[in-house]
Amino acid sequence: MITQKRHFFYQPSPLSSIICWSWTFVIFFIGVIIWLEITHFQWITLFFFVLFAVIVWAEIHFRSINVYNDKFIVSRITNPHWLTLDLDQISHVQTSKYQLAFVANTKIYSFILPANSVIEIKELISNK
Repeated sequence: MITQKRHFFYQPSPLSSIICWSWTFVIFFIGVIIWLEITHFQWITLFFFVLFAVIVWAEIHFRSINVYNDKFIVSRITNPHWLTLDLDQISHVQTSKYQLAFVANTKIYSFILPANSVIEIKELISNK
């Protein structure tokens, strides 16, 4: 039984990450375009830059994986308990340097994580 709560940050599958971050950078580029078109400080430019910073913070902070009490909990930006699994339900774990993929409840899940997090999560799953 895993008694220590482990917390990891992730990004969704590669294709979803590209789509999400592209839309995030669209907000940034809108701010840059307005700034360059008007050529002096405007509150609308500041609004887009602050909005961009808040969205970046949310996309990093709220995408997390928690592992404790033999539970695997994945949080999304809009849903803090999007995926809650027992470690016994996870099968077919595949890893690469920065990617963790597994099958649970007949669905394939894929996450992008730092290399040391991939190793640690794989160990947590395989030890169960």
